Amino acid sequence: MCFFFRTRIVIPTHARHLSHSRSTSPHAHKLLTFRTRAPSSPTSPLRAHERRRRVALMSHVDERTRALQAPSSAVIVASTSNPVDDLRRERAKASFNARELEALLHGGADMVHLRRRIADVMTSQDVFSKRGKYFLERDELYKSTLAKYLALPKAVTSMKEKDPIQVARIMREFIDEPGGLDLHLGMFIPTIQGQGDEEQRKYWIPKCVKLECIGTYAQTELGHGTYLRGLETTATYDESSEEFIIHSPTLTSTKWWPGGLGKTSTHAVVMARLFTKGKDHGVHPFIVQIRENKNHEPLPGCTIGDIGNKMGYNAVDNGFLRFDHVRVPRRAMLMGHSKVEADGTYIPAPVAKVSYGTMVFIRSDIVMNAALFMKKAVTIAIRYNLVRRQSNVHPNSGKECQVIDYQHSQRTLFPILAKAFAFHCTSDFMRRMYFEFQKKSRKDQDFSALPELHATSSGLKAYCSWETKDAIEACRLTCGGHGYMALAGFGTTFASYAPNVTYEGDNNVLCLQTARYLLKAYRKMSSGGESLPSALSYLHGSDSQSQLGQGASLRDENAIVDAYAHRAWRLVTDAARNAGNMSPDDTMREHMVSWIKAAKAHCAFVIMNTFVQEYSDVHQYVKAETIAVLHRLVILHGLCGMDDTMGEFLEDGYIDANQAAGIREEIFRLLAEIRPDAAALVDSFGLHDYFLNSALGAKDGDVYRRLYEQVQEAPFNQSHQPPGYAELLQPKLSKGTFGVSKL
Repeated sequence: MCFFFRTRIVIPTHARHLSHSRSTSPHAHKLLTFRTRAPSSPTSPLRAHERRRRVALMSHVDERTRALQAPSSAVIVASTSNPVDDLRRERAKASFNARELEALLHGGADMVHLRRRIADVMTSQDVFSKRGKYFLERDELYKSTLAKYLALPKAVTSMKEKDPIQVARIMREFIDEPGGLDLHLGMFIPTIQGQGDEEQRKYWIPKCVKLECIGTYAQTELGHGTYLRGLETTATYDESSEEFIIHSPTLTSTKWWPGGLGKTSTHAVVMARLFTKGKDHGVHPFIVQIRENKNHEPLPGCTIGDIGNKMGYNAVDNGFLRFDHVRVPRRAMLMGHSKVEADGTYIPAPVAKVSYGTMVFIRSDIVMNAALFMKKAVTIAIRYNLVRRQSNVHPNSGKECQVIDYQHSQRTLFPILAKAFAFHCTSDFMRRMYFEFQKKSRKDQDFSALPELHATSSGLKAYCSWETKDAIEACRLTCGGHGYMALAGFGTTFASYAPNVTYEGDNNVLCLQTARYLLKAYRKMSSGGESLPSALSYLHGSDSQSQLGQGASLRDENAIVDAYAHRAWRLVTDAARNAGNMSPDDTMREHMVSWIKAAKAHCAFVIMNTFVQEYSDVHQYVKAETIAVLHRLVILHGLCGMDDTMGEFLEDGYIDANQAAGIREEIFRLLAEIRPDAAALVDSFGLHDYFLNSALGAKDGDVYRRLYEQVQEAPFNQSHQPPGYAELLQPKLSKGTFGVSKL
């Protein structure tokens, strides 16, 4: 039950009747009756005392004081706007049906309905409540998040859906807080599924699902991260006992960073260097129990702990782990690809890098999540910018200007909005690419698509995580001071997302992995080798001059794709020619900056090309009005991407100065056209308030009331005396006495 108490402050006499309703006036949100959520106990002594104090303070206000204040209050009230009404009016301006676009983005109206049902189930259960989340200490946040994850199976079952895995995935998305079980669900289980043999999958997966064991993925070490071949943890095979000896021979071989390792996990997939018969066979996965199931104590030979607070992400217990000659059975090695026979004979995988499967999956998943986090940030920012007013009063409306009407706000937010749609299409592309590979590799042992998948997932992981991290901060900056509050949601969103730039491969290193693939493809093409994948067809060459604004309209999406292809072709070609006959390793070291730039250009082309293809494919599913707004987003994404890196297009004359100026002017026209659809476009993402958990970004727009109510529950507000008051402040303050000033 929600309990409210009312705090009355002086109301203009002529407006007092309005305080009884929030809907009778556009200014009702300002009218002096603030409903404030009480703490869990409505009889809290502090709250009761506060009510008595405030009532006492108000009782001394006489009618003359009220009458004198009334005209001043009326002036202020008349110039204010109700943000709820502002957002309602914004939705009414839309040129298209937001529900139609929402259904398109989610794969149909049934999926939209399912997501809403899931949100209703979660918001009706106390265990999933996010109330007060932003005020929790780390141990409380860890416990609260863990409780949510452990409540998932029951909640999923209660919905009685045909696809419980899909329901669980959406519930995890809605929880929006990585926790101690994240790597168990996101890496431990997928690694067993992807790299274990049939017997191992049958043994381990049921235990994982029932939480009879909780796993993590222990790869990164104190001394090595992205460079997997440099990992120092060893797994030495003992033929006499048919066991592996898992050992940490150096300080830098300490496993460092795995999520869930610090406190939660009982088992780990340990990536270790395999040694048999004195030979190093490289890094392979081993399942190792690290804690007792009964009392959670570390097993002999395992030294485990938490690495402490990070900049954020603190519901996750990232940990450290050292092994001291820990023995595990031969079948602890996941043998879906590589194998070690009882006599120590090593049987390699059919494809050398097939063991990278889990990393490819996680990198693909990061690309998919980039769209979600960008949608979240831009939804919060646009909704707040639509209701926030800041400026001199406009002579026509008598109101302050909405922040979204400033061109700079539009130039910041609308390209991010368009990019969120582009990343949505890219995430679908990446998902299809990954699962097609999984199907072929399992069914037909066909690993031919692995090089392209590895290069694409590496590059897009880097590109999308960089762009999304920066977009979250850019969105926060458009929200002024309130955007800095924890209640806005940007802080935890940024802190939760920022690690994506680093984990599962440093982004610059991943760009170089994409670059190696580009160099190899360029050299094969130059020597008349095999045909290129469609995503690399641009390497065959490009026109020397863009047709944008000349032979083609500035809103010709295909001409924009050609521009992105030309840039990628030029940068890859220049870098490859500079490399000459150098080995890939040497040229990546010698010309690292050029190759990273080329990889980024390739990724930008893939995203732009995918966006245009997806846009072209949806004409039959939605109305012309929706197609029109999608076309504006496609063009805005393309032109802003060019404008932001215009030097790369001007450098070889592909774009001239007049075209560059024309592109900039066209962007401004697009901003004005998208402006009436801003509210409806973020509504089409279908992000529930429970997921957003933002005082600034809620769907009803009631920003100021929500901020005021939520801060009342802050633990720091539960006493008027600050910490240390008795020993620090009271001795000083008690010496001063103040009456009525005579100044």
